[in-house]
Order: sequence, then structure tokens, then C-alpha cells
Amino acid sequence: MLNDFREQLRAVKCPPRKPIVKHGTIAIGVVETTPVVWQGRLLRFEWVRNHGWGKVRSVTREVGCYRFVDMETNRPVGAEFALDHSFGCCYAEDGVMYVIGTRGPGGGQALDLYVSCDLVTWEEREILTFPDDISLFNTSLCRGKDGYMLAIEIGGTNPAVGRPFTGVFAHADRPDGHWQMLPMVEYAYDPSRYTACPTIRYYDGWYYIINLEAAPLHRYISYIVRTRDFKNYVLGDINPVMMFDDGDKRIEHPESFTAEEIAVIENAVNCNNSDIDLCEYNGKTVILYSWGNQLGQEYLAWAEYDGGEQEFLESFFR
Repeated sequence: MLNDFREQLRAVKCPPRKPIVKHGTIAIGVVETTPVVWQGRLLRFEWVRNHGWGKVRSVTREVGCYRFVDMETNRPVGAEFALDHSFGCCYAEDGVMYVIGTRGPGGGQALDLYVSCDLVTWEEREILTFPDDISLFNTSLCRGKDGYMLAIEIGGTNPAVGRPFTGVFAHADRPDGHWQMLPMVEYAYDPSRYTACPTIRYYDGWYYIINLEAAPLHRYISYIVRTRDFKNYVLGDINPVMMFDDGDKRIEHPESFTAEEIAVIENAVNCNNSDIDLCEYNGKTVILYSWGNQLGQEYLAWAEYDGGEQEFLESFFR
């Protein structure tokens, strides 16, 4: 159940808040990434897509895989891994990196876990399987109140899906432990609407979830909600999280692109800010997100909020 935010807006006070500062495009054809701090370095976890995805690609493989990239040098870190996997997420804790993702090129029925202490050698095992009438897409992992929570974007014809796409949730005592789904029909967000690309975080009794919403005229915008129980959801009175604009096309380091690539970026259709993910680094919130036409022409950009992750998430609720 979602709150009726109209009454909330009538009463709320909305003083000025810190802005999200967009720094611009950093990659072409790279989406669904996760920023993460590893041994004091800011990395991004990437799904390197296979050749069949989209029309504009600067980095692809014959078979998709995962990798990490240093955000400062833009160079890969560690080894490519998880061949023939897609839509992954990562979480680092106590010197261990955990990666969870969908088996297959997208829309599969199994989630696998990868664990490493050096980003070179990876242990793999299956953690969740789903029936044939469910298709798996984006995932997001966080430490929660009692253990760990995994948000999973699903599509398909299963009754839990409703209007594709829908977020469902799983719980484990530890990232490499036994994962168990919350009953999908009872605990979901939100079968009544398109709610894709979940990112989940936990602070002070609240789970914050950033989802992609479908708007009229083929527009896609990320909104934030929070919940204590995965049944009742509070929509932030400050929403959407980000809106597509020309700031997405800014290129901070044009020397990293060819003249042809710069022309593609400058002339690209932009109707979405999607696949938002974030982490705290040096007292600021680093945000990675995608923009483009949601039809295969996609670009990776980054932004910052001058404050920690908890402050950033709470700033959407008054």
C-alpha cells in the first residue's frame, strides 16, 4: 500500500535542499552499474553486455560478463568474471566483495552469488531459482535490520508481477548465507505500476527504495519510497529523485571519447534518468545513472550530492 501523498504535500514545509550536481557522461552503452568503495578506492561494478544489447556500444563482449572499473583512472580492476550473466549488483563488507546477478543474458530464472577477497578469484554458487513464468532483471543488495535484503526486479506472467515491472524481496542472515524469498504477492512494490531498477538501502528502521517509474510520452523517471515492513510504502514528498535534462550530456573528460562518440552524445535523444545507484565516498554521495531513449541508446553518467548517503536519502522525506 502506498501513502496518499496529496494530504502530506498540503501540510509539508519544503525549505531549499542541497542540489544533486550532475557531472555528465562517462561511458557509452554501459548501464546498470553500482558504485562501491573498495580498499579506499572508488570503483564501479559493471555488467559488460553482449553484442545483442542495444544499438550504441563502446564496450561489449560476445558473451556478457561482470567487471570492476576504477572511477578515477577508468581502468579495469581485477578479472572479468560471471560469463553469461546480466543485471548484477555488488556489496562490499569487511574486505569481501559480494556480487549477485541474473544467470543468462537477461530475463532468466536463477540468481547466482559471486564472492571474492581480491576481485581476481571468484567463488560462485546458486542462491535463488524462480518458476518459468518469472523473468529476472535488476537486483540490489543492502545490510538491513536483521540480516541482509535483496531487491529483485521481475517481469513475466506470474501473478506477483502485476504490471511489469515489479520489485520483490529476499532475506538472508549474511550475504553468502541461505537466501529466502518473502512471499511475492504479499510483499512487493508495486504490482499496480511500472516500478523497475530497484536500489535498496537501510537506515534507522527504514528501507529506502529508488525505483524507475514510467511516465506518459515514453518518459522514465526515478522515484524514492521507504518502508519498514515491505507492505506499506511512504512516497517521498520530494520527488522525482532526478529529472533528465541537458546536464546529462555534459562530458567532463572529452579526451576520453572520439569525435564521433561526442557527436553521438550531443545529438542523442534523452527521455530518462534511470538505473540510479549510489554509495558514500569522502563525505559525499556518488550517484551513477543512465540516460538515453530507453530503446537501446543508453549512456552512463554520474552525479554527486554534498552529504552522506543517509542524509541524501532522508532529504526526500519531510
